[in-house]
Amino acid sequence: MSNALILALFVFAIVLFFWGIYKAIKTQKTIYALAMLPFVLLLLAMFLI
Repeated sequence: MSNALILALFVFAIVLFFWGIYKAIKTQKTIYALAMLPFVLLLLAMFLI
């Protein structure tokens, strides 16, 4: 994978993470906590590499 693609996926995961936190706090719905999943998977991938 190219560096630009990896950087774009990282930025997307960070934005999705904070959007999920914002929506979960604002609406009190736990379904938005699933927005943390790409970020957690990214952390797991970095740990395994």
